[in-house]
Amino acid sequence: MVERFILISAAVLVGLLFLFAILSAPDPDGPNITDGMTSIPPEDAWFKEEVIEEEKLVLVDFKADWCPPCKKLHPHLVKLEEKYAGRVKVVEVDLDEREHIANHYLIQAIPVVVMFQDGKIVDGFRGYREYGDVEELALHYMK
Repeated sequence: MVERFILISAAVLVGLLFLFAILSAPDPDGPNITDGMTSIPPEDAWFKEEVIEEEKLVLVDFKADWCPPCKKLHPHLVKLEEKYAGRVKVVEVDLDEREHIANHYLIQAIPVVVMFQDGKIVDGFRGYREYGDVEELALHYMK
């Protein structure tokens, strides 16, 4: 009788742990890239002109020359800008050259793409993405 109770208790405990793991699992894409980012633009005239004052969708590519995933993502962003010329603009922010802008937006790992529309952050993503995924996300916000 005691063995049966221990076996049932163990099975219930394993089931509860499994349920807890499923319910508390992080989103596979991670937290929303815009979580925690300030909506206040940085005090930078270049960034204001290139991104904040732009009327079309702007993808800000936070990158560095020494970053392999950044190099792999870059052609996708160039292709997107060429394909949707006049509707989307890609702006590169090299962390080594404009560290203050990356710090302003709490960029801790690269590549990161932050999407701005009418000077406001609307979406973005971390890490490498295939072209189709980048295009699909951008099309959602293009005017």
